[in-house]
Amino acid sequence: MSNPVESIGLVERAFQLALASFDVGEIRAKLRREGYAQVDEHLSGPSLRAALKKLMRRSE
Repeated sequence: MSNPVESIGLVERAFQLALASFDVGEIRAKLRREGYAQVDEHLSGPSLRAALKKLMRRSE
């Protein structure tokens, strides 16, 4: 079985997690636990954070 970190990109996985998360900090923690590297660097952009927050609001 392949490692999920190898098959799904960090940003794509962040959007998947946003459907079941309440804040970006929770997404960051989950990504780190799953083995993704440089999480803060990838999720530091304001546009990306805004898109994740928008998706989280829709899934409430």
